[in-house]
Amino acid sequence: MRHTPVQRHLPPFSPHCLARGKNEKLFYTGGDEIWDEEEEEEEEEGLRRACTPPPRQQRRGRRQRLRNLRYLYWGLYKRSAMLPLQWKLWGGLGGRRRRLWRKVREGGGCSVGVELDKSHGRGAEEVASVANHVADGETDSPHGLPNGFSESDPILITNVCSIGNQETPAINGPHPQEELTPPPEKEAPPIVTLTQEHVTCVQSILDQFLQTYGSLIPLGTEEVLEKLEDVFQEPFTTPARRTVVQHVIQSYQRHPGNAMLRGFRVTYKRHVLSMDDLGTLYGQNWLNDQVMNMYGDLVMDAVPDKVHFFNSFFYDKLRTKGYEGVKRWTKNVDIFNKQLLLIPIHLEVHWSLVCVDVPNRTITYFDSQRTLNRRCPKHIAKYLQAEAVKKDRPEYVSGWTGLFKMNVARQNNDSDCGAFVLQYCKFLALGLPFTFGQQDMPKLRRQIYKELCHCKLAV
Repeated sequence: MRHTPVQRHLPPFSPHCLARGKNEKLFYTGGDEIWDEEEEEEEEEGLRRACTPPPRQQRRGRRQRLRNLRYLYWGLYKRSAMLPLQWKLWGGLGGRRRRLWRKVREGGGCSVGVELDKSHGRGAEEVASVANHVADGETDSPHGLPNGFSESDPILITNVCSIGNQETPAINGPHPQEELTPPPEKEAPPIVTLTQEHVTCVQSILDQFLQTYGSLIPLGTEEVLEKLEDVFQEPFTTPARRTVVQHVIQSYQRHPGNAMLRGFRVTYKRHVLSMDDLGTLYGQNWLNDQVMNMYGDLVMDAVPDKVHFFNSFFYDKLRTKGYEGVKRWTKNVDIFNKQLLLIPIHLEVHWSLVCVDVPNRTITYFDSQRTLNRRCPKHIAKYLQAEAVKKDRPEYVSGWTGLFKMNVARQNNDSDCGAFVLQYCKFLALGLPFTFGQQDMPKLRRQIYKELCHCKLAV
């Protein structure tokens, strides 16, 4: 539906309906001839006014007033943080304002904090006119002054910014300089960075670290800072110094040959770890069988009478070939004399752990992803029954129970399952509660690297 405008019917025009303004004149509607003549005269007079340029002095005065207003704005809003009087008190001053600003530009200067009743001389009269905005044609206030001021009472204006050189302070109130001067700021302590001696010490620490571990993978910034504090007996944990130390370490690693030593080897019993094996502990890499088996032997050697660690290939051989494929793996050891049997499980791309509590006949499955692999405990139970028959231990032929440990630390990625399994083995063998989580994996990876290089667990 389209909108149709409504035509309003207005009453006929009458001159009596117009309110008479202050400077308006009434006109009379006479005959048509008189009206035409008056209209023509008004048009001619309007054209004459439009075509006649304003006097030169009037144009100059307008430009001067605009310039003075600009100067006044700068003086009020750019030089002072306080504005006690309103902006309207400073407009429309005419010629007296021009004389005042001319005096200011010439270098005379003035202070507004003066009494208006002592307006003797031309300068005092100008200051009074600036402070109180006494315009020539302003007659709205019944008392002659804006805002209800009386002419008979002396007016004292203080705390107003001064125009020009301010040598005389305000009569009342604090000095303007005290008002505008901010409180002194506390000087920040100087930032102490590293000296050349400190940088040389850091480089020597990195050289020693590289020779000990073959790379800077297990190196942490905190360890370097602690060694610096031990050497120089001064704090190095400030953010500025920490940042500089990190930059020194990064620049050291960028030099060719400082990233790692390709010929570095770690040998323990029958295990030999190269830099490729140790590099699996860096970042988000997956741990390989060499790292898993050597660390398991370190765990078993820490408590040899309590724990027996099976090779990482044991379960895969048991699952594919049965007991006949692994019956010779324990010919030199009686597993039923141990308290714990640690069996790492590697299925495709995931590591998990089976822990056998021999005295209590329980088979517990640990998985950092909390998956339920029911076949794995069954395979281990069948192996234990067959091993008990072979070793003539009838008390261990039956009574085995399978459990799934669900309230363990859980991984939040797809790469830390091997590190979790190594920590499960270590904490179970030492009888410690699980106090680690995903947030501790970067630190624990560096610790595992160091333990492998030192061939000893860090208890």
